[in-house]
Amino acid sequence: MGEETKQPKKAAVEELLKRLDEGRVPDEELRRLMRFEIGRRLQWGYKPTHEEQVAQVLELTHSLRKMSIATEVDTLDSQMYEIPISFLQIMFGSLIKGSCCYFKDDSTTLDEAEIAMLDLYCERAQIKDGQSVLDLGCGQGALTLHVAQKYQNCRVTAITNSASQKDFIEDQSKKLKLSNVEIILADITKYETETTYDRILVIELFEHMKNYELLLKKIAKWMKQDGLLFIEHICHKTFAYHYEPLDEDDWYTEYVFPAGTMIIPSSSFLLYFQDDVSVVNHWTLSGKHYSRTNEEWLKRVDANVDAVREIMESFSGSKEAAEKWIRYWRGFCISGNELFGYNNGEEWMASHILFRKP
Repeated sequence: MGEETKQPKKAAVEELLKRLDEGRVPDEELRRLMRFEIGRRLQWGYKPTHEEQVAQVLELTHSLRKMSIATEVDTLDSQMYEIPISFLQIMFGSLIKGSCCYFKDDSTTLDEAEIAMLDLYCERAQIKDGQSVLDLGCGQGALTLHVAQKYQNCRVTAITNSASQKDFIEDQSKKLKLSNVEIILADITKYETETTYDRILVIELFEHMKNYELLLKKIAKWMKQDGLLFIEHICHKTFAYHYEPLDEDDWYTEYVFPAGTMIIPSSSFLLYFQDDVSVVNHWTLSGKHYSRTNEEWLKRVDANVDAVREIMESFSGSKEAAEKWIRYWRGFCISGNELFGYNNGEEWMASHILFRKP
């Protein structure tokens, strides 16, 4: 890997984080540093033998079974997801889908890619009009509203632990004159209900959970006997790991997501958790789609930076803090662009899994 494999000195890490915080790291340098960290993660993740590779994944599955369903959810919510809707409307596409989009070709726009992925979810989840549908961890409601409009006889329920997300989705439902949407404000790790659903959709939630065994046991109780569960999660194609620093030289996990709040599963990781659900089908989607998604998000932020600055100044209370937020989100997009685009999208990617009840 040439220049990208030269290990930075530990003494430089603190200075690097300071320069990132102050906006003194040019985009191209950030991209180079990201590629370096990606290379180090791959060197750590790929084991010398297949036996060791399988053992690494199994060790993580066993450790998760001893944990609670989730940890640090409040920290992640406050840092990542309780962001002004006016900013999200600028950064994301028109449906405010804050997750991987599906680009059919080079001419596909971000708005088109949002719809294409939502349609793909519906197809792979085998949604039919008239079904009851549950959307867990619904974000700003892109999938909830899409299903409610596309299948007007479906009853769509969404669960979020964000009051602002609930208010936004309910407002959008009124504007769209949808009477088949219900939003529940709850922490799904603690939520209980006797209601069961034909289809349950979970998009990029599992990465923020820990004990998949307990979570899938809970979700299975909400599935009708002939119901289906569709999950999307980001992944590495081979290995799985806690989102934590590799060592003292690792600046990336401190810069993008709070360390300890995520798991990056392998593409087949959930197949080790079939106590209460059974796999029906499994697909993977090239990381190029998520790389392009992040690229398009970055373009939208840059094209509207003055408006973003005004929003973030009002949100944070100071010009200095607003500039930090802008740098953070630009860095987030650049990091995602590099991570998912690495090795032509064949390392980190999206995994789609369809489960039924045993």
